[in-house]
Amino acid sequence: MDQAASPRPNRADRRRCRTREALLAAGRQLFAQRDVDAVSIDEIVNVADVAKGSFYNHFPDKEAFAREIGAAVRNKIEDMIISATAGVTDPALHVALGMCVFAHFANTSRDGARVLYKLNDGSTMVEAPINRRVVDVVRRGLEAGRFCDIDLQTGILLVMGQTVITVRHVLEERRTTPPAEVAQNMARSMLRALGVPLAEARRLATQAASRIFQ
Repeated sequence: MDQAASPRPNRADRRRCRTREALLAAGRQLFAQRDVDAVSIDEIVNVADVAKGSFYNHFPDKEAFAREIGAAVRNKIEDMIISATAGVTDPALHVALGMCVFAHFANTSRDGARVLYKLNDGSTMVEAPINRRVVDVVRRGLEAGRFCDIDLQTGILLVMGQTVITVRHVLEERRTTPPAEVAQNMARSMLRALGVPLAEARRLATQAASRIFQ
């Protein structure tokens, strides 16, 4: 028997969804420019062009609103990395691809990258949710001997630090080096610091940048 078709959203539901999306879009725009504390709810609803009461129909407060925006951007880039590394078994190539994904995201979604940085407090902590896959891949690289002369925590901090500075540099308005080249060079230096031989680090960084910035 055919399953009954899902009921179509009515006009009120569609209007509610549009209002919510307008608020989230306004938040992404404003939080990319300023810290959460420097943005008022009045500004958010003005940019979204909705009534102030509408904000509280969707979010209990500004902090919950900011957390949802930060989580959405974080989930988006995690999905991009999962897609880019599907079928990749080499931890060294995996971390190089991950860095290139972050650099590409910063180049093509500048507001999103700024929001990712601003709204993920504690992102340099090993146990932060945004880093759980980094922990796994660095651990696998060490266990397989792909990375060497470095402990787990230092390896994780190295990957996170290199990635953060790469994103910040790609966002720099005065940057003259193309993003793909920045990503490739930084991925190579990251792999070298993880103990990957120079020739192999060059090959993998070139492969990763070519795949992501194709």
